[in-house]
Amino acid sequence: MAEVPTPSPSLAMHGQAKYAAGFTHFDYVNPDAPKTGTLKMGVTGTFDSLNPFILRGQPALGLMPGYLSLVYESLMARSWDEPFTLYGLIAESVEVAPDRAWITFNLNPSAHWSDDQPITADDVLFSYQTLRDKGRPNHRSYYKKVALAEKNHRSSH
Repeated sequence: MAEVPTPSPSLAMHGQAKYAAGFTHFDYVNPDAPKTGTLKMGVTGTFDSLNPFILRGQPALGLMPGYLSLVYESLMARSWDEPFTLYGLIAESVEVAPDRAWITFNLNPSAHWSDDQPITADDVLFSYQTLRDKGRPNHRSYYKKVALAEKNHRSSH
């Protein structure tokens, strides 16, 4: 019988993740930092869209995935003090096959849209399919390598 992976809140390429399950903040983050003030960032150039996935035009700086993402969130996020490790963001945990042939993302039940509607597996599949079929060339290139993406039938979403 095939080994059933244990859900993990992180995914480390090499060794173990630095942060344990349930950690509240990365070491470089001050959880007591003031929540008020103004941040001004100077940028050269202009933009004509707040959508970083457009094929034509210029998205605003700071929206590109992997950088200062102010509008979009991903299933998992990198920490700045640990290479090659991802931690759940929209995904609460992941299950990975021992040979890394597949991965299951378990959605965080508290993940929601700006209108407080829950993010569902159907939403994730829609985003994946849209980027695979209509996204920027880099998205189409690496998402076409995915053999199958489907909703896990154990999920209620």
